[in-house]
Amino acid sequence: MTSIRLKFKRDAFYDLRRAPKVIDFLEAAGESMMTDANKTLEENVGYRMSSSQGAKKPQGRWAVRVFTSSDHAKRSNAINNTLLKLLD
Repeated sequence: MTSIRLKFKRDAFYDLRRAPKVIDFLEAAGESMMTDANKTLEENVGYRMSSSQGAKKPQGRWAVRVFTSSDHAKRSNAINNTLLKLLD
């Protein structure tokens, strides 16, 4: 029986994580969550999204974050757990 040996190229993983289609997918999911969260507010501008790549130590994963940007959104999220409910 032959044995198979795999050798992973870390740079290939890094390139895959910053591929345009992967970034588009993650940002679309973040935009959708941000839009849904803003619909729960009266002012519709309390949640924002950021998208960036982490440091290459060694992964360099792409991260999309949805966060509160106004006091009204902070209070609403604290009371209703809006962001947590949207993840489900």
